[in-house]
Amino acid sequence: MQRVLDAHPQIQCSGEGHFIERFSAPLAKIMRHYSEHRTLVAERVYEGAAYYPPLVQADLDRIVRAFITEQLMTRKPGPEVQWIGDKTPRYTGSLPALLRLFPSARFFNILRDPRDVAMARMHQARRAGVAERVAEGTAERIRFVREGGEDWLKCVSPVEAFTAQHPGILHSLKYEDMLTDPAGEASKMFRFLGVRHDDDLVARVVAETSFEAMSGRKPGEEHPSAFLRKGVAGDWIGKLEPEALAAIEETCGRLMRAHGYS
Repeated sequence: MQRVLDAHPQIQCSGEGHFIERFSAPLAKIMRHYSEHRTLVAERVYEGAAYYPPLVQADLDRIVRAFITEQLMTRKPGPEVQWIGDKTPRYTGSLPALLRLFPSARFFNILRDPRDVAMARMHQARRAGVAERVAEGTAERIRFVREGGEDWLKCVSPVEAFTAQHPGILHSLKYEDMLTDPAGEASKMFRFLGVRHDDDLVARVVAETSFEAMSGRKPGEEHPSAFLRKGVAGDWIGKLEPEALAAIEETCGRLMRAHGYS
């Protein structure tokens, strides 16, 4: 999804900045401790007559907004670019903060079958050198799958709440639909942002961002050490053991079915 958006001449979408959980959240703690220290000094040295005003949310927001904007602009977007963004998975839990920072922002959220998410997470565990966590027939593998299901739930639930509170500013789509109808889904995303979505442009973007173009392999041809592993949906079928499927059902079954994953 990020690469499809970034391939449009009027959109620049980078990834992954991790601006909230790796910059804004730690900075908030630093500023809070700093403010507490300043208050203590004012009380003990200046009898409560502080020389500096207390730090408030607006101070943090101003610093974070400036930092994010500066980072986004490092790619030097041309005059034709109308939208600049970033793709970071953990933003699902920070949507209200992002909207406060950028009131005119628009958001995209992509869903994927949590059973395929489990397969992808196990693949990434092997790439990261912790294959023992997902070894077949182990209790650790089932725990890993269950943790993935819980994480999927934590990501999907706040998006639903945010969408209900702020209708019209978040466009949600499915990974599976992007595979079966990439042109249709790309066109919907472009229309959502009000940028060009003519057939020729959409076709070019789809061609440039296809699995085959990005990986050099056809969908279904697996490369066990590549980030772009296989490029298909339903890879979990016949590969997740009953215990793993039960763990996913227990953690996210209701919400999974609500989104059409049966």
